[in-house]
Amino acid sequence: MAVAMALSSSALPCSLLMAALMLLASIAQVQGITRYYDFNVTMANVTRLCATKSIVTVNGQFPGPKLVAREGDRVVIRVTNHAQHNISLHW
Repeated sequence: MAVAMALSSSALPCSLLMAALMLLASIAQVQGITRYYDFNVTMANVTRLCATKSIVTVNGQFPGPKLVAREGDRVVIRVTNHAQHNISLHW
């Protein structure tokens, strides 16, 4: 009986410590970070199969760059249009 009481009383602080650590870890995961992206939109001539066309590129890439974010993150995107005409971006 005394052995069982000693085991259960020493296990209680350990389990409380584990519960507190898990709670702190879950709170830390909820808070996201702010991610910043700069997009420079330009027109570029591309030749494929002996035909040259003008296409819209973002930071010189087509398709544009990959955005990486996790749930809870805040994403700030600054778009600068260097093309002649208005454009719209969809994501």
